[in-house]
Amino acid sequence: MLTKDAVNFQHAHIFDEIKDEATEPVVTFAYVRRAEFFLLPKKLQRLIQDNQYGVIDKRQAARLRDDPRSQFWANEKTWRKVSYNTYKNTAQGLAVYPKDPVSTTKFSSSGGANATPDYSASEHFLSDSNQANFLANPALLNSQYGEGQAKYIAQSMQQNSRALKPTVVEVHLPAVCIYKPILQSTVLLQASHQVRQNFSNHLLQASETVEQLAEQYTGYKNANLIYDYNLGFSNRKPAKPGTSLRVPDGWKLNIEGSSSNSRSVVIKWQGPTSGQVTLQLDKKRPDEVSFWQHFFAVKPGLYNVIVTASGAVDTTTFTVEQPTLSYEVELLDEAGEPQANMGYKIRLRNGHIITGQLDQNGYANVSGPDFENAKVSFFELADHDWSVGNIT
Repeated sequence: MLTKDAVNFQHAHIFDEIKDEATEPVVTFAYVRRAEFFLLPKKLQRLIQDNQYGVIDKRQAARLRDDPRSQFWANEKTWRKVSYNTYKNTAQGLAVYPKDPVSTTKFSSSGGANATPDYSASEHFLSDSNQANFLANPALLNSQYGEGQAKYIAQSMQQNSRALKPTVVEVHLPAVCIYKPILQSTVLLQASHQVRQNFSNHLLQASETVEQLAEQYTGYKNANLIYDYNLGFSNRKPAKPGTSLRVPDGWKLNIEGSSSNSRSVVIKWQGPTSGQVTLQLDKKRPDEVSFWQHFFAVKPGLYNVIVTASGAVDTTTFTVEQPTLSYEVELLDEAGEPQANMGYKIRLRNGHIITGQLDQNGYANVSGPDFENAKVSFFELADHDWSVGNIT
């Protein structure tokens, strides 16, 4: 009498795929205004309109920069697809990331209404050689388990042999990014959110005067350039030897950026001034971004900055310039007629005096880096004989 091995219907099929679910990083998408949307290239419009891709902000773009699915676009006269480094340094850029989740196909039985049979198989199917024999000879499987059950077991073994993959582990590589100064930009040495005046403390010695101190730090022999930053002292009430004075000592520039999966960043700058500093960062998850900034002394000229973080590298180059102020001097009489060839004198804030002569139209144009709060006078006219008119 022929018998079959007992079939246990209480346990899941031994060839059912056990899937390891890999946690995807949470990505949030930004809203694109209608006016901005229609300025994008047609290819990018279709990706966003079909809900295939969504727009992400700069922080997420920095985190997903190494993901091959990320796309970065820049508008430099025309929109074009660019690398991440080009995207982050452009004034008008857009980063997009796919919205569609990874689809998974589940097996469904052909025997009835998409319901998967809960068949079981005997333990000897765990042998790779036995599986190969059954797949090569379907009749052997049919003879032992019947056509319906044998078909499911064969398909299950085939699917299992294709679908089994090693567990995917999400790896977060170290990343670093410089936000400011922007690549190939120009920075002016004037007070702003990015540039600030640098100061030092100087103990006034008995052998030096405040005028000498001003010349040492600013290049101009004018005590007011020191007294402006030290309340309680002036030319009428000069500082005595032994006084600690706050003196202007050049400018400092702010460099800022972000990094991830690193506990420190190393900033190295080269140019008219050079140096290196290591910044320690707070401990965060590998997928979190840390923001950093540092002020360093700069002078006019070309700079190259290299920032490294656990092997990741980013660079930027920029130019530091001394701003130039321009003045237009025009002298008119009461009837509005120009006063030609009139001699003028301009006293600068640093104490220097610049002289010159108006042209035949009573006009002169003067400029320089130190013309802030300059005072104008004329040789042939007393102060009460003329007044400041409209300033444009």
